[in-house]
Amino acid sequence: MDCARCDGTRVPATRPRVVERDGRLAVVRDVPVEICDNCGEVYLDAAVAMQLDVLFRQMLGGPVEQAVGRFVPAAA
Repeated sequence: MDCARCDGTRVPATRPRVVERDGRLAVVRDVPVEICDNCGEVYLDAAVAMQLDVLFRQMLGGPVEQAVGRFVPAAA
C-alpha cells in the first residue's frame, strides 16, 4: 500500500507503543504497524488500535506506576 504522506511504500514492522496517563506509564512491545520506507510515517490498523486501548486500560487500571507487556493479536 502507498504512503498517504509521500507515496512511498508501507512495509510491515513491529514497534513499541508508550502511553502515559495520570503520571503512570505503560509500554506494549511488538505492536504490528506499517512504516513508510521513504518518510518513516507509521500506520496503525484500527483493530490493533482498539486492542491497544483495551490493553492500556487494563495495564493502567490498577495501582501500578509502570507496566510493560507484549502485544498478542486477538483471535479473529
